Amino acid sequence: MGLPASLKSFIQNKGQTGEHVILHYAWVIVAIGAVAQMVGSSIRLAFGVVVDPLIKEFGWSAGSVGFAYAWMSIITALFSPIAGSLGSKFGARRTMIVGIALFLAGMVWTARVTHLWELYVAYGLIFGIAQALLLVPVVPAVASWFRRHLGLGTGIMMISWSLGPAVVVQIMAVMFVRVGWSETFLITGIVGAAVLGVMLFFFRDNPEQAGKTAYGWREGDRPLMTSGTEYKTHSKRFHGYIYRTNAFWNLINIHFLGCAGHAVILVGLVPMAIHRGMSPLAAAGVLTTVAVASVIMRFLAPVLSERVGAKAVMFFSFAGQGVGVLLFLIADSPTEFYTFAFIWAIPYGGEGTAFPVVNRQYYGHAPMGPTYGWQLLGAGLGMALGGALPGFMFDFTGGYTWAIILSAVFSLAGAASILFLEPTKKLLIPDWEQLAASPGDIDAQRGTQTARAAAASAGD
Repeated sequence: MGLPASLKSFIQNKGQTGEHVILHYAWVIVAIGAVAQMVGSSIRLAFGVVVDPLIKEFGWSAGSVGFAYAWMSIITALFSPIAGSLGSKFGARRTMIVGIALFLAGMVWTARVTHLWELYVAYGLIFGIAQALLLVPVVPAVASWFRRHLGLGTGIMMISWSLGPAVVVQIMAVMFVRVGWSETFLITGIVGAAVLGVMLFFFRDNPEQAGKTAYGWREGDRPLMTSGTEYKTHSKRFHGYIYRTNAFWNLINIHFLGCAGHAVILVGLVPMAIHRGMSPLAAAGVLTTVAVASVIMRFLAPVLSERVGAKAVMFFSFAGQGVGVLLFLIADSPTEFYTFAFIWAIPYGGEGTAFPVVNRQYYGHAPMGPTYGWQLLGAGLGMALGGALPGFMFDFTGGYTWAIILSAVFSLAGAASILFLEPTKKLLIPDWEQLAASPGDIDAQRGTQTARAAAASAGD
């Protein structure tokens, strides 16, 4: 018996179905990026599960433990622009290798801390730097593999932000009960570093490095400059134009507000649920529900952003996150906590996943490492503020009410800021693609900037 004709055609055409190609190396890069995102986001989101064990074992206050999360987020934020520049200069793969080494060191030391200052150094400083080196360069690198359909690639990769925590947080919660928090961090660090190390063996920074074409490439497309001395020179000057746009600064602010809003919940949900009578495993299950339910918008937000524009998608996500969090104020039973988790998780899932797409819509195929790094600076500072609020508010007021209210304020302020973004129908700056096709003085193309900005203002 031979193969069906449709399957034969599929194999002969290397998995190509119309515009899309299933058997393309870009999907390998997406998978590796997804694993990197999964490991980093899982350890970050799992911190809420370890708060109570640390308080019970060492007698530390909720605020002092929460500050370790805030300190880690601050370090990640401050190092994100540096990580973006390192990824652009030395390549994402080399930068991420250093990140893996620091990730392992930070996790192993965290597993053996006995003093609060050690937690701040191991988890806060070392893991914070590792997270920046792992998570910042990989997203622009993945974007470089997509000539078109970046929303689809980003959506698939960003699913890992939800699936990773959904699986890892629950596993870590079980391990906390079985082997204790210390061995849990030790095992997770070793396994996570090993998996990332193996996968980076197959990682390539861009299609040219692998001798392939980008996903969605068509005959007649101009070649893009991706390496060399001239590339670095033009990239530095080109980012000078990016930094002069209002969108660049507003997106940093928007990411800050959105992350401050949801960090309150991600860090405070488990302690609050335990405070209201739930068991640690049941409370971890609520956090897992958030992770699972957010999968839908993790995928849809970048896909829809590419089709209808990122502004509308981002506004829905921020506004929904801000309004939905108010349900947390009245949650008092397992059913109510799980209901809140499901409803709030939908808009939360789309809060940060549209940023690679909106960067492409505003700045074209320009190298995005430094730009994305600056945006994650805002995100990290927001995570630091939001992550510290639940513990400090509990210490001062004996409850979490004011932390939840501030969470809503941050998210709704982010939604309002999105309204001031420029339309996404036109590039805001000279076209990097034209520069890459005909390298020369970038200032010669600057005359198109004013016309394009004016046309963009007349859009949407």
